[in-house]
Amino acid sequence: MGAKNSFYREIFLTCKKQIDKKLASFLIPEEKKNYLESILKNEILKSEEEIKAEFNKINCTNCGSCCSLAVSEFSPDELKNKAHNGDKTSISFLETFELYENNSPPEKFLPKNINFDSAYFYHCKKVEFKDGKSFCPIYNKRPAVCRNFPDTPLEYLPENCAYNKWKNENETKALFIKALNDIRKFYLEHYTCLNEEV
Repeated sequence: MGAKNSFYREIFLTCKKQIDKKLASFLIPEEKKNYLESILKNEILKSEEEIKAEFNKINCTNCGSCCSLAVSEFSPDELKNKAHNGDKTSISFLETFELYENNSPPEKFLPKNINFDSAYFYHCKKVEFKDGKSFCPIYNKRPAVCRNFPDTPLEYLPENCAYNKWKNENETKALFIKALNDIRKFYLEHYTCLNEEV
């Protein structure tokens, strides 16, 4: 995990340097603001659409492993707090998943290179088992949190998930998107500082 954080830091610093250089090329503050609000945002959206197009080429094999392992950086209490504050994803997640006892999932589902100290492992409350295989009794009416999984290559995926190839091929691109978006939002939130410093 440390190597992954170090890799993201490198990407973040590269993106910041690129954005700062671009902003410095504009003469008036409104051009800088337009770049952040419109041009850079559209570039990010285009990259996200490219990743989504690759995602749509993969066929889910209905292995059920995502029902047996949903990984979150948030504890149940943190999710409850987010849900209480109106976060729809947290509400849907808590309606569907519950934490494994002692936060210990079956090892066969665990992704490689995962930091167990900063992850919480959940499983679906509704999944059923027949002849040793899992199946979803509400598959055609499954909630968005399941229907849209995985919504980013940055998700932790169970080892036998059909989307692992897509994840591996697009994870670096997704990290660049995350860095660009984080920097863009920070600059827009601190726009008065941006006018003075850039």
